[in-house]
Amino acid sequence: MRKLSYVCVVVVILISLVIHKGWAQQYDLGIELGISGFYGDLGGANYIGRPLFFDLEKTLMKPAAGLHFRYYFNRRISARTTFSYTEVAGDDKLIQPRQEFSPEWFRWYRNLNFQSHIIEGTFILEANLIFFEPGSKRYRFAPYVLGGLGLFHFNPQAFYWGDLIDLKPLRTEGQGFLGTGVQEYSLLQPVIPLGIGLRYNISGSIIFGLEYRTNFTFTDYVDDVSGHYVAQEDFNKFFTDPSTAALAYDLSVQSEGMDPDGTLAYITGPNQQRGDAKDKDHYFLMQVSFSYLLFNDNAAASGFNKRRMIYPRKVWRTDQMFKNKKF
Repeated sequence: MRKLSYVCVVVVILISLVIHKGWAQQYDLGIELGISGFYGDLGGANYIGRPLFFDLEKTLMKPAAGLHFRYYFNRRISARTTFSYTEVAGDDKLIQPRQEFSPEWFRWYRNLNFQSHIIEGTFILEANLIFFEPGSKRYRFAPYVLGGLGLFHFNPQAFYWGDLIDLKPLRTEGQGFLGTGVQEYSLLQPVIPLGIGLRYNISGSIIFGLEYRTNFTFTDYVDDVSGHYVAQEDFNKFFTDPSTAALAYDLSVQSEGMDPDGTLAYITGPNQQRGDAKDKDHYFLMQVSFSYLLFNDNAAASGFNKRRMIYPRKVWRTDQMFKNKKF
């Protein structure tokens, strides 16, 4: 409790430092629409190790949507909470290897696929690189950088004979098996969003935004691929139901689709590399946003909403008109 109290005091002090005394409270509520992409063990471009979009299978980008509530501390700093939904996917068979036994060929031969819904909630701090005032004509445009912390939920699935199968319960890399040393993973994980953006006041109450952010995770199992292959006997020992054991093994090793004769089956044999645990999975969101400004105390001075002053009409009294009139 004492540590929590200290944290609360520090937060209050920091907020009091960044809030400008003459700054009217500003809030907005908005929607975010865009696309997402996945960087992990499955799929990817034809060449391994290239940065950002160069290692992305663009045909597997998915739609993304979200809602946010934002508070502006001042012209430089704002904070928001965001709730987003998207989907990520990867498919080895889309890779076009240059030659046999090249790095991308091994991924193609692996022949695994996955997709997962992602629901995330994040708290994000934003820092404008120049002054920005919501609803203002004078400070109507600003680039910004962002960073934050959040949680996301995922559930990797794979197609098997036309059906989508949940992968986590099948323990495709021997998670929790005796002797493998591989721990089970949680479907709820922390995430760190980092990114850049632009915002622009369309009017005194509407703000347009454009943003790119990468969400760095602490797990390598968003695509259910991280370590090594497991022997079929290990699945048979762990699962009491033979059909479940057979399904788990089939979804763990799918290279038969690329090598029906099993000529190179040793490549996907027990203890052979299945993924790369050194690099954690991450995904990006590239979105546009439209925000509505709430409780805009600066609306009259914004430049968009100038109020026209109405002066009272002069009333001529008949007694004044005839006061000095001689008849």
